[in-house]
Amino acid sequence: MEMGYGILLLFLLLLLFIFLGILEWTNHQNNLKLIPLRIMVNGTRGKSTVTRLLGAALKAGGYKTLAKTTGTTPRIVIDNRIEIPVIRPGKANIREQLAITRKAVKENVNAIVFENMSLRPDLQYIEESRIMQPQIVAITNVRADHLEVMGPTLEDIARNFINAVPQNAKVFTAERSLFPLLQELANRRGIEIYLCTEDEVSDEELKKFPYIEHRENIALVLGICKYLGIPREVALNEMYNYIPDAGVLKKYYLKVKNKDILLYNALAANDPHSTYLIYQRIERPEKNFYVILNCRSDRIDRSVQLGKLISEKIKADYYFLTGGETRVAYHSSVKSGMKKERLIDLGGKDVEYVFNKIVEMINDKSVILAIGNIVGYGEKLIEYFKKYEKGE
Repeated sequence: MEMGYGILLLFLLLLLFIFLGILEWTNHQNNLKLIPLRIMVNGTRGKSTVTRLLGAALKAGGYKTLAKTTGTTPRIVIDNRIEIPVIRPGKANIREQLAITRKAVKENVNAIVFENMSLRPDLQYIEESRIMQPQIVAITNVRADHLEVMGPTLEDIARNFINAVPQNAKVFTAERSLFPLLQELANRRGIEIYLCTEDEVSDEELKKFPYIEHRENIALVLGICKYLGIPREVALNEMYNYIPDAGVLKKYYLKVKNKDILLYNALAANDPHSTYLIYQRIERPEKNFYVILNCRSDRIDRSVQLGKLISEKIKADYYFLTGGETRVAYHSSVKSGMKKERLIDLGGKDVEYVFNKIVEMINDKSVILAIGNIVGYGEKLIEYFKKYEKGE
């Protein structure tokens, strides 16, 4: 008899969960109808920045906007004025997007810009096509990252990005080299896709941004603004004052032990292609240029790739290896032709020791480019350097 009651109780609980699930889904569908403009931002690099820039541009265009990022630190930005941290009770879950949509409705916004938070292709599809149902999807670029989940090839990653797009959405992308493939994949599904190229953004426009921005990100946002009828200058004026992501490329002028140092923090761009693009863009001297490569013990493949990159394409006086499992980057770099005496392995050392060692070895009027990964040790190291920022 007790077993019968137990089975009945389980059955009733199951019915309750089903009912609550249906209720939540129905409420979410109703919430979506209350937000006329919905944009999703996908891609490999620059998603958080593009999300924030779009939020600012839409605000300039007369929309009340909520932008939600999942980058270095997940945030909600309302009307490019108020930033709120996203508090997660556990690991990131795409159901979070339902709660943020409810928040958007409570804020009475008429436009949302959400950064895609999924890696797995099936979850990307669910998040975009089922949960958020955007009218516009922005694909920043297609890079060799998270190949174990989205790969193994760039073509696979491109295919997964397009497969996630809802049937009636418009796609805008700044991915130039793989655009023919993206276009072919989109055409097969009857989806319109538009290419936004970096040569559409002038040097003068780029210089007005207070942070070092990627030209293609600006072009992507302006391409969407043009489609929505938002005047270019109106959008740009608000974009110049956008609230940046914690991982935005920044530079710091430091004074340490009578040495003037310019530090570029590029740790958020942790794939080789994006890292090399940054290296090409920054001002760097022929001498007194140094690289900090911060490694993570759980990203061995990335350490191999970046070790090869600094050997083959990034010219510096010394390369300081920090973080975990630095030997991987060390051996990868040496194997690719790097001279051992240029590699300074500081793996496993505390931040203060690493800071003092670097300052000891570099000259006055030096430029340092910090690359690799910002999570954990990288962020602590940058914060230590920032203590010596001029004017503070």
